[in-house]
Amino acid sequence: MRGNGPLSSIAAMPEIARVTFRQLLGRRRTVILILLATLPVLLAVVFRLGNQINVERFTRSSFDVIAMTILLPLVAILFGSGAFGAEIDDGTIVYLLAKPLSRWTIVAAKALTAMAVSILLTGASMAIAGAIELFPAGSEGVSATEAQILAMVVGSVCYVSLFLALSLFTRRALVIGIGYMLVWEGALSVMLPGIANLSIRQYALGASRAIYELPLQEARLTADTAFILSGVLVVVALAIATWKLMRFELPGGTD
Repeated sequence: MRGNGPLSSIAAMPEIARVTFRQLLGRRRTVILILLATLPVLLAVVFRLGNQINVERFTRSSFDVIAMTILLPLVAILFGSGAFGAEIDDGTIVYLLAKPLSRWTIVAAKALTAMAVSILLTGASMAIAGAIELFPAGSEGVSATEAQILAMVVGSVCYVSLFLALSLFTRRALVIGIGYMLVWEGALSVMLPGIANLSIRQYALGASRAIYELPLQEARLTADTAFILSGVLVVVALAIATWKLMRFELPGGTD
């Protein structure tokens, strides 16, 4: 089913975004993610109370161990796989697809909403933590905080795009995402450094180098390479998601 025109489809994006936003934040597990996002902030408070202003140590303990390894992938994968997940699970996606809207508009609205929520949660966490612990270190601390926020942005966009597309092919997108996070970006990335070109974690770390060379990070990509690979991933993933959505069958006919 095709829309009445690009303008009518674009005009519907805010409403699609509103519904998606409510779906993503209306679940109990979101509360757990918000609590998880407070960990870097709490750690920053502990550092400050101990009068420890150390960019290297805080980057290792907060950004690497908590934000990049747990917070970012878990939040972005959850929101990415959940953008269509609820509607697919309960069958209400047929009502969305029955509307005269371009499929790319639906994908774009849901992807942008999931990206925004993920960036807000992870980026705000690192921004507040950096303001508490790293800003007192001067320009180095400010640059380190900006680099960490940029990593959250790039990582969120990539994770959301990939797992939003995957959720249209399987209901196990979240499970696959957790496996990807633990196995591919965890164990295998340590044993096989060559997989950096296929690691969203490495894209995020590489992108952060455009602002600041974060200490003790195993970034294996240059900033330019990281941005290029990130862009390719996002474009391909969202194109595949749009293609898949166009092939959803509706009662009484096909798209």
